[in-house]
Amino acid sequence: YLLVLTTLLTSQAFAIENGKNVLNTQHQTIIQTTTNKCTGNLIAGKWLLTAQHCSGKTLPVISTYEDHRILVEEQINYDDSPYYHNESIDIALWKLSATAPFNQITPLSIKPNYSNQDINIYGYDSNSEQVSKVPLIITSQSNEQTPIVKSVVLKGNGTLVAGDSGAPYINAKNQIVAVHQGIEGELYRGTTIASAKDFILNTVNGWNYPTLISNVKGQKVITLQSLHQDDVIDQAYADGDITLDVAQSTCMQGNIHPFNTCTYVINSQGNEGTLVLSPTEQIIINPDIENNSTGKDNNDKPDPIITDNNGGGGGAFNLSALLSLLFIILFRRKVRH
Repeated sequence: YLLVLTTLLTSQAFAIENGKNVLNTQHQTIIQTTTNKCTGNLIAGKWLLTAQHCSGKTLPVISTYEDHRILVEEQINYDDSPYYHNESIDIALWKLSATAPFNQITPLSIKPNYSNQDINIYGYDSNSEQVSKVPLIITSQSNEQTPIVKSVVLKGNGTLVAGDSGAPYINAKNQIVAVHQGIEGELYRGTTIASAKDFILNTVNGWNYPTLISNVKGQKVITLQSLHQDDVIDQAYADGDITLDVAQSTCMQGNIHPFNTCTYVINSQGNEGTLVLSPTEQIIINPDIENNSTGKDNNDKPDPIITDNNGGGGGAFNLSALLSLLFIILFRRKVRH
C-alpha cells in the first residue's frame, strides 16, 4: 500500500527528458500548470503565455518556481479574439487571480526567425520538478503569413514528451520567439510571437515587468518591456527605501514603443521599497525587510499567494486526503482479519 501511495505522490508527467538542468530560481517565469500538464511563461505580473490547446472548460491552476499555487481566473484564446486570422496560431493568454512572483522578465520578440538559428526550449524534467532546456535549430524561416516555426533537436541533448505544450522557445538574447505547439515527425512546431502580436498587446495592454526583487542593496538595473497597445510615457515613482536615478533610467527618456524594452535604475539601502509603474502595476523591492538601518527580516510575513486549496493537481495529494486513505486501508484490513 505504501509503495502504491508513494508512486501516486511522486508520479508526474513533465515536458523534457534528458535535457540540461537549469536553476529554477534563475528562470522564475517558466511554470507548469498542475491540472493539465502544460508549460507556460509568466508575463506582465498576472498573465501566463501558453498554447491555446492547453485551455479547457475547467479553469486550471499554475505552480510557480517556489511551488505556490495560483488559480487561473480567465483563459483568453487567440481564436476568440478580434485579431483571429489564421487557424495555425496556437496561443493563449491566461489571467491569474493573483500576481505571480518573478524577479526578471523574459522579453517577447517579434523579429523574424531564420533557418539555422539556435534556440532553446524550456520545460520541466520528466523525473523531477526541475526546469530543463533542450537546444533546437530552426529549419524554416517564418514571416507574417507563416506563423509556424519548425525546429530540430540536437541529437543527444534531450527530447520532449507529453506536457511540453506552451513551452517558450528562447533565443540567444534571452527573448521568447515562439510558443511550442507539438511535434510533427522529427520537427518541433511553435507559434511565433510575431504572428499574435496584436492579440498580445490588446489583451495585456500593460508593462511586462518583474514583480518582486530581493537582496537589493546599492544600485540595481531593472528591465521592463512595453506590451501597451500604443506608445507609453513613463509615469513611475519610487516609494519606501528606493530612489530613482532619472538620468540613467531609459524608461524615463521619451516614448516607449510596443515590444520595446527599457530600464529603471534604482538605489536602495537594503530595506523594503516599491517601484510603482501604474495604479495596478508595481515592483516590490526587498519584500518583508524592516525599514531600518539593520535591514533584518520582518517576522510578520505576509500570507502565501496560494489562492486555491484544491489546485494541487497532477497526482499530488494533500495531507488530509493521504491520512484518510491510510485510515481506510487499515480499517479494511482489520475487518478482513
